[in-house]
Amino acid sequence: MADTILILGNGFDLAMERKTSYSDFVDFANNLFLEKEDHLQSFLDGNNIDIEKYRDNFYLKFINENRSTLGGNWCNLEIMISQLAEAIDFYRLSPDSIYYSGENTLRIMYPDKFREKIVSQENFASKMFVAEIFYKIFTISGWYRLERRMAISELNELFISHLELLTNLLEIYLSYRDYIDFEIDKIFPVETALNAITDISESYVISFNYTHTPYKLFRIPIENTHYIHGEIDLSRHKSQINTMVFGIEDKEIDVNSSLIPYQKYYQRIVKETGSEYLDFFKPRRVEGLDVGLNKKNIIVFGHSVDPLDKEIFQNCFTLTSKNIYEYRFIFTYYNESAKRSIIKNLAIILGKDKLVELTGNKNVVFVKSDDVDGMREVLLD
Repeated sequence: MADTILILGNGFDLAMERKTSYSDFVDFANNLFLEKEDHLQSFLDGNNIDIEKYRDNFYLKFINENRSTLGGNWCNLEIMISQLAEAIDFYRLSPDSIYYSGENTLRIMYPDKFREKIVSQENFASKMFVAEIFYKIFTISGWYRLERRMAISELNELFISHLELLTNLLEIYLSYRDYIDFEIDKIFPVETALNAITDISESYVISFNYTHTPYKLFRIPIENTHYIHGEIDLSRHKSQINTMVFGIEDKEIDVNSSLIPYQKYYQRIVKETGSEYLDFFKPRRVEGLDVGLNKKNIIVFGHSVDPLDKEIFQNCFTLTSKNIYEYRFIFTYYNESAKRSIIKNLAIILGKDKLVELTGNKNVVFVKSDDVDGMREVLLD
């Protein structure tokens, strides 16, 4: 029997008909201070959660004030975080853009003139929002006494603290969804191509999600799961850190940049999410035999294989190619457009020639995410 390694993105939770999208989270956050349904109030009380500190979060405020101009990006929180962080960094590198030259006075004190000056610039909405927040706090917090560089640094720290609060609020929301889905509604797995896997409970999981869906629905042990970006855990001691990695993707920037704390690689180090998934690719003997190694099916489900996660995927391909067992990467896709996108991303991550080689050798294959029979045909046994 071949080993199974599942690499899961948020499309997996969505395929299980769970409300785990960023748009679901934003809707939850926007309604949090309205009249609450009984289940939500019971959940908040049962976990001693004080929601007041999550009121007026900068990132949610930015989305709600600019939703009409942000297009389809409004529901992608990571894009919003990136745009706001880059706006702060813009002012850090070009302080005369927000200060009057030679003065400690902000240009934004005349908002119409300031808007006219930057409206044609890239990332205008984020720059305007950050400037308005800066102006609002500038006098109240006494930042006018600080050197420009220090004042903008204080602004950056404030946005980082709001990002930490946003991460905590996301943990509350996803934990609440676990409570509703698994304790109240007691949902069952939805049929997908994964139904073709026998003994799925014995799989190993590399999860890009924060939720415990693989354990709750498929009884895959938590110890067989590596949470690349951390996991929800409201039961942890108050002194323990929230391990959820939530921010922007890594960019080739100076390590002294103010963007570093927003980046996922930095958060993965600080929150010590580790690299246990590397052990999943080690050769294992076929049970009951002195010779022979288990084959490995590596199934990617609900993940776009975005090049921003290339480090993880490159490691997975490198580990399999170095070992002497037979292996196959099975990439599932929702529709033909998604399949083309995955192929394009793999070409970026692996290189075109390597991808052609792997597909030619059937080390890489593609299966529609709802095609149970198609999955059975390509699984190594």
